[in-house]
Amino acid sequence: MKFLEKIDIVIQGPYTDFTDHLSDYYLNLPFVNNIIVSCWDTDKDSIKKRRVKYVRNKQPNSPGTDNKNLQIVSSLNGLKECETRFSVKIRSDQKFTHKSMTEMYYFFMENNERRISFQYNQEKPYNRILVAGHYPYLLFSCRDHMFWGNTDDLIDLFDIPLEQNSLVDTIKVPKERLGNYCKYFTRTETYIGAHYCANFNEEINRILLLPKEHLYDEAIYWHYTKDISNNITPLVFKSFPKSIIDLEWTRWRKSGFSFNFDEYLQCSSWDEDGF
Repeated sequence: MKFLEKIDIVIQGPYTDFTDHLSDYYLNLPFVNNIIVSCWDTDKDSIKKRRVKYVRNKQPNSPGTDNKNLQIVSSLNGLKECETRFSVKIRSDQKFTHKSMTEMYYFFMENNERRISFQYNQEKPYNRILVAGHYPYLLFSCRDHMFWGNTDDLIDLFDIPLEQNSLVDTIKVPKERLGNYCKYFTRTETYIGAHYCANFNEEINRILLLPKEHLYDEAIYWHYTKDISNNITPLVFKSFPKSIIDLEWTRWRKSGFSFNFDEYLQCSSWDEDGF
């Protein structure tokens, strides 16, 4: 197989023994340049390895609802350490097989052409961002587990304001119960996607100013927002084919979260579905 160019991979999230396994595993891919482990300054001591960089982040004052602020901070700072034109952001508790990563590499290289430009900067973005599935019934929403893109585009994706006055700053809700409160906060995927899509349509910035009325589940202007989302999201984010995704969620949450891979595939929309 011929690989056009090498890429960096950002492994974002808590640094554990499994993260060490992931970095070794992905370094065996011939198209990988470096691994950037973007974790927390309170995590375990790192093991020095060639081609592995460690970014130690200070946790924000609030994790944000569903830990969205943690994802934003660790993803952004990890991506800033990438050296390659294209990069991948993945989680520290998930593992894609070598075959799946290789097929995503080729699909990304062949399907990353830009379809739309920033409203006030015609030179950006450089490429479309590819994701492991869209949520067709949510707003500006794709799976936030993995992003493939031009490194500068991925930095723009995560260079966004942190969530203020989040649900978890107001009431105590176990993570596994957050699904019962979706009409009181903006879902993480929607939050990240809407902020990035605002670069293409300034009306989305106005929507972000009034999230309760537009972005929460059951919001009064949800359908108006969904029309905007339907028009812009597929131009900005492209799904991989479902047939090439092979994922293990190996480090389940202490809350007892379990991962059903078939359900993951079925509740998302993919390249096969036109996304």
